[in-house]
Amino acid sequence: MPPQASILSGEAELKTEFIVDFSENVPMVAQDAIRFAANVWSAYLNSRVPVRVSVDWEDRMDTRLLASAGPSTLFRDFQGGEPDTWYPVALAEAIAQQGLNDDADPDITVNANSTANWYFGTDGNTPRNQIDLVSVMLHELGHGLGFLASVDTINETQLAIGFAGRFIIYDLFLETPATPLADAGLFSNPSAELLMAVTSNDLLFTGEEAINRNSGDVLLYSPSAFDGGSSVSHLDEGTYRPGTENALMTPFLSAGEAVHDPGPVTLGIFFDMGWPLVFDLTSTQRISPKPLGLFPNPATDKLTVKISATGADKTATLYDANGRQVLHHRIRAGAAKLELSVANLATGLYQLSVTDGEMIYTGRVIIR
Repeated sequence: MPPQASILSGEAELKTEFIVDFSENVPMVAQDAIRFAANVWSAYLNSRVPVRVSVDWEDRMDTRLLASAGPSTLFRDFQGGEPDTWYPVALAEAIAQQGLNDDADPDITVNANSTANWYFGTDGNTPRNQIDLVSVMLHELGHGLGFLASVDTINETQLAIGFAGRFIIYDLFLETPATPLADAGLFSNPSAELLMAVTSNDLLFTGEEAINRNSGDVLLYSPSAFDGGSSVSHLDEGTYRPGTENALMTPFLSAGEAVHDPGPVTLGIFFDMGWPLVFDLTSTQRISPKPLGLFPNPATDKLTVKISATGADKTATLYDANGRQVLHHRIRAGAAKLELSVANLATGLYQLSVTDGEMIYTGRVIIR
């Protein structure tokens, strides 16, 4: 997804100052992409206190590890915050309207993998074999700004929530249907019941604005096997598919995928946690989801995709249930259908997205 048009044109007002400190080994092309990602957040967030970000660039010894980030520290019991509740420092300062740590200290620390096959451009035209740095940095900054739970396993059968006996603000909105995780009367902490709740595939973020922006329940990533790097602190991959407006804070980014906007659900989550922000920036984008004609469905050998025979080239991308790209095809202008061979794919549920740059057409595919 592209950023709002006003960000691309440079006309958007940057309401929060981001001060980005780079280690000496961060290449200049990477610095430009990271500053662009910071500007996207800056156009939405409205804090009178600057957000300082420290960025390191090193070999993570595994190209699958793209980057990691988080708040440098947490604060509680400041003016305007929920009592006895931890907040990431950048969010705490935005609510308190004053600095809480030393001005020279980072609010967010980011560590990017220098050996990943990065695409450094800011145009979103990411080659199929490269990883879009702007998307990764926008995502990681989101964690540092507060999209972060405090859950972790303490052994194979129990999970704990909270730091030093207190919840982080994100935790207060976590529920399985009608069962808040932060309710000590419902869940012992730590407990096997908490682990079951966050591996239920039915974990929700229940903030009012997030639900409003989603037009319904906001499903978080809670697979049956707890993943300490992904579970709970992400939107559900199967619900918020690649190519749709809320895909930024899902746990997986495919090669060639570019997401340059937080999306309304993530902004709703930030608002519910207390971030002062601007939801809607002037945009000329006309991207919206439309259904696809797919047959046969379920498919076993070939899948025919009926598409609008407009004058624009299109791209078709098929994703598995974990959000990983498994097929990618270019469709020439004027074509009214596309035939895909699916004989070699595992059985299961897939998502197909077809885009021509202005419209996104989506559909679920069952392979059997």
